[in-house]
Amino acid sequence: MRFSIVVILPLCYYGYVRRFLLLIYAVVICAVVFLSACGHKTAQVKAPQPAPVVSKDLEGLASYYAEPYHGRRTASGEIFDSYRGLTAAHRTLPFNTLVRVTNKINGREVDVRINDRGPWVEGRVIDLSVRAAREIDVVRAGVVPVKLKVLSQQALKAPTPSPAPGPVFAVQVGSFESQRAAEDLKRRLEAKYMSVTIQTFTADKPLYRVRIGHEASLQAAERLAAQLRKQDLKGFVVRAD
Repeated sequence: MRFSIVVILPLCYYGYVRRFLLLIYAVVICAVVFLSACGHKTAQVKAPQPAPVVSKDLEGLASYYAEPYHGRRTASGEIFDSYRGLTAAHRTLPFNTLVRVTNKINGREVDVRINDRGPWVEGRVIDLSVRAAREIDVVRAGVVPVKLKVLSQQALKAPTPSPAPGPVFAVQVGSFESQRAAEDLKRRLEAKYMSVTIQTFTADKPLYRVRIGHEASLQAAERLAAQLRKQDLKGFVVRAD
């Protein structure tokens, strides 16, 4: 004779199981809702603000530059045209910032666009193109005190970079081992001639070569050399770029 044993679980056991399953279900539902909400959350990112311009960057000495940088690319990628462009180099202002430069000695002003970095000489705040320097009479003195006014710090559309200019010729009228002697001659010549420059060449020892002119053709440079010879300045034509 066989006997079957039937185990009858109390009803409270099923109640515990049911509550446990409901708890698990509730946790799963909450996790799904939380993850769904995170997936649609939009992060807000503030646009970077331009760095503030401090007063020491807006007042000081201005200089100018040309060779050997004329015709080369500036820090912004543009081709530097020192003789036609109203541009300048500044250490911190964003590229394409429009700046008004005022000569504190004579009050003359010129508006320039920042397209390069510099100057890297203590006390100087801006390096002008030759054209801009002539507008406020910097070329004769070389360095003058100025104050700057930022007219626009917006990202102005820069002109399309022009192709590199053709060859440039000048008349060399002196060569010195002494930089001071070259500077003295340059100052005397600037009283009568435009575009007087000094180019430094370093071999065994540095040579400072004084040149006049910035001519776009060999023929024009030869004519300039002939005029200089009539004024007892013996020179010869060289390529300046």
